[in-house]
Amino acid sequence: MTDYHAILKRVGFAWVIFGLVDIAFMIYCLMHRQGYSSSFNLFAVIIGIFLMRGSLRTTTLVIHFSAFMLTLFIGIIFLFPFIQPTGLILAQAKLNPLSSAVSWLMAVAVLALLVWTYRQMRSQPVREARIASGRTTTMPKIAIGFGIVLVVFMAVMLNMTLNGAIGAEAIELARKKLGPDYKYATQSIRASGKHRSGIVAAYNDKEIKYVPVHWSE
Repeated sequence: MTDYHAILKRVGFAWVIFGLVDIAFMIYCLMHRQGYSSSFNLFAVIIGIFLMRGSLRTTTLVIHFSAFMLTLFIGIIFLFPFIQPTGLILAQAKLNPLSSAVSWLMAVAVLALLVWTYRQMRSQPVREARIASGRTTTMPKIAIGFGIVLVVFMAVMLNMTLNGAIGAEAIELARKKLGPDYKYATQSIRASGKHRSGIVAAYNDKEIKYVPVHWSE
């Protein structure tokens, strides 16, 4: 039977490598003024180092984090058509093929890493080591529950903002600026009292523009 130390070292090494790649991707996005959002980078490197040192305490964090992120990731897959219109995704792929390909590859890598990590942390050698150290091996229901709650919250907020009346108003303001030659999709909305602001993507086959809009209720 494989010793649990070998499993932790293997998983830890993968997390360190992924964290370093994610940091490099973050630098790339900042240099090219592209959007970047990740829960990994330096966190992944630190977690990876502790796993490589054989820390069973760290396995608890990794199990719960992986379960939470997997739940969230799967939920976002179902929400994605409501977050980004298919036309905008295709326009991004056509106009910025390299950055689009990198972004999708990173997303696939994250999903694969989370699935593999969770399976490794739930493997028999690791489970036996956790039991021997007095740690539970039950399914991380709380982490999964938090993931489900967050997905539901995101769905409600998207319906109320980006895809609701506020989002429609933002699109109308952007359309007044650029005219009918573009399709529009609200990317973000911010509210401060009666003041509203947001970013609307205006896109066609030739270009993508991100239009800031501001208005008051």
